[in-house]
Order: sequence, then structure tokens, then C-alpha cells
Amino acid sequence: MATAAEHDPTEAPSDRYRARLLDALLPLVPELGWTETAMRRAAEAAGLSLGEVQLAAPGGVGDMLDELGARAAREAGRRMSRPDVAGMKIREKVTAGVLAYLAALAPYKAALKRASGSPFNLLAGPKAMWSAADRIWAGLGDTSNDFNWYTKRMTLSAVLGSTLLCWLGTDDDAEVETFLTHRIENVMQFEKTKKQVQDAFEKMPNPLDFLGRKPGG
Repeated sequence: MATAAEHDPTEAPSDRYRARLLDALLPLVPELGWTETAMRRAAEAAGLSLGEVQLAAPGGVGDMLDELGARAAREAGRRMSRPDVAGMKIREKVTAGVLAYLAALAPYKAALKRASGSPFNLLAGPKAMWSAADRIWAGLGDTSNDFNWYTKRMTLSAVLGSTLLCWLGTDDDAEVETFLTHRIENVMQFEKTKKQVQDAFEKMPNPLDFLGRKPGG
């Protein structure tokens, strides 16, 4: 996963400060949790002033959880753009994206376990799942701009969330991949059923035709 040193130098100062703060915070979290104490120590370690910390994370710890989720989402998006993904079937691509997301978080698994008990994660968690789902679908070349845009991201967000919980609870990669395979199969079945329902409605006759009326007439 990209660190502060690897960030684009054209980024806004707040983005660079946030990245530096998160880099310094993550090693402290397993012991101190996602707390203001950990934030203060991370700021000192990163050499950031109080003003720079406020610019980087006006929302405090919650902003740091947001940033960690955003980093993992960007990593999943980059995975989808690699040449070897192009020839995969859609479920293989989705699997690759989810596994890339987990791989990006893997070095910080202990910190994430502490996040599951943080009240800040009630907001950061769903936002992170949505961001990752959006990056993965965008990487798949999704061009939907209607209700499908939302349903695809909602269903994949649910897959990411449940798989993340499974991943946090085990060190068995095979168990996680099996769990993920079943969840993605559910998504594929949902998309198939949704398409069948949409096609059925499109083929249904307009009830106004039976009355000899036209819409708007």
C-alpha cells in the first residue's frame, strides 16, 4: 500500500499531512487503540504541528480510519487496471479486487482489529466499503448511470464488509477465499435475477393499450 513518501507531490498539503500522520499512527494503534493519545504521539513522531494535524484530520481519529480505507480502496483500483485482469471472467475480476483490498490492509490487521471496537468505525467502516466497491466496479469498466450503479455498489459493499469480518477473525487464507467465493456467487445470482426481472417487465404489454389509451392521452 502506498505510504506518505510515495504520494503525488502535487497533492494538497492536507493530503500529505494526513498520509504522514496515518503512517506514524498505524504502528501505535495495536497498543494504544484508535485514540486521541495515539494521535498525539503520531503527530510528534511525524513532526507535525497542531495546526498541520488539524488541517490533516479535522475530524480526528475518524478521519484516520477514512484515510486507511481510502488507501486500501485505491490499491484495489490499481489492481483492477493491471493487464492480467483484463482476460478474467467478471467474478474472477471482482475476487481479485476484493483480495487486493484485503492484501492492502494485511500489514495493519492488528490495528484494524482495534478499529472494530472503535465508535468512530461506525461511520468510517461503511464509507470505506462503498469507496472500495466503487473503485472495483470502476476498474471493471462499469458504465451504468442509473439505479444499477447504486445496486452494484451496495451489493459489493456488503460482500466486502462480510469478507472483511471473516478475514479479521481468521488467519486461514483458504477459509477467507472460500467465504468470498460464496458471497460473490450470491452477487452474481442477484445480478442475474435482477436482469431477468427487468427483461420480464420490459416485455410486458402496456396496460393502457387494453383500454385503447396511450400514455399522456
